[in-house]
Amino acid sequence: MVNSGQRWWIGLGLAFLLAAASCRQNQNADRTAERKEATTSEGTLQELNRRIAMNSSDATAYGERADWWLTQDRENPMVSSVAAVSSGPDDPTGMGSPDEPREALRKALQDIKSALLLDTGNALFYCILGEIYTRLGLVSEADDALRVSMARNPELVRVYLRRGELALINRQHGVSFKYLNEALRRDKRLAEGYLLKGLTYLELKDTAAARSAWLTAIEQDPNLYAAYLELGLREKDPQTAHRYFSNVLQLKPGHVEACYARGMLLQEQGYLDSARQDYRNLLKVRPQHRDALFNMAYLDMLDKNFDEAITGYDKVLALDAQDLPAMLNRGLCYELMGKVQEAAADYKECLRLRKGYPQALQGLNRLK
Repeated sequence: MVNSGQRWWIGLGLAFLLAAASCRQNQNADRTAERKEATTSEGTLQELNRRIAMNSSDATAYGERADWWLTQDRENPMVSSVAAVSSGPDDPTGMGSPDEPREALRKALQDIKSALLLDTGNALFYCILGEIYTRLGLVSEADDALRVSMARNPELVRVYLRRGELALINRQHGVSFKYLNEALRRDKRLAEGYLLKGLTYLELKDTAAARSAWLTAIEQDPNLYAAYLELGLREKDPQTAHRYFSNVLQLKPGHVEACYARGMLLQEQGYLDSARQDYRNLLKVRPQHRDALFNMAYLDMLDKNFDEAITGYDKVLALDAQDLPAMLNRGLCYELMGKVQEAAADYKECLRLRKGYPQALQGLNRLK
């Protein structure tokens, strides 16, 4: 979130200027990748639906469709639960917000239960079930399913990853390393194992080790966008961070956290039009993303487009009527438009919600 007191840095040099100038090319590539991904994904689902329609006893098809639905639980597939552990209180991954990912998990759960009714001894099916429960926050049920999976097939590498992930969620870091190292012993090129090890290191405040693990993950799988995201979020060099976020968006168009992070990066550097475009792309996916709505309104306010800014702040306040920064900034817009009564009403409401709020008191003093 950016407020009116935040410092702006403009003209930070040719290197970042070139990166920002290429932002439109990146966004065009994002849209092309999105169309290609949607076409491929829909084709896979149609094929699985066809197989099940032809043979309702095809346990493998139900299992594969459950796995397909699992990948639709968007924002960091395979590590979304861990991302929720690692992210801050604003929950930039939005795990609890959208309905679509939860619906995908409901369908995945329905399909994997159908698969297990047809093949009760399938270790992979229990592993998928455990992952679904993990993402739903049903930790005990996830642990039970993963234990059954491992008992049925101790050679299944995926179950070691999932148990490592679950241990990380439970903040059992030693146990997490144990399972992840075992997975990597069995498959040294397992990119997700390095990704999860990086998240475990991050929990232990070892950022250098985490970064090394994520770089190794990308070496093994250049398409592992979650690793680019983690690197970008912790990169201090603006040009490098921009490149990481752009990689995410080329691989996963519309990724909420990457859109917001790249938008904030561009905004902080003064490339406001490019920042707006990232926020617009984000809001297509998550129309009620509070911080994107706020920042769009703030940028309109900077450009003295006060009517648009007020509309934006209204949207933020519709999500939370007690959002003080939005209320304060809306009052400032009214003040700058000469609408004294409306400005005073917002400043007074700020003071009702927070007694002695300095910025609101200053606003009222200016209106006298």
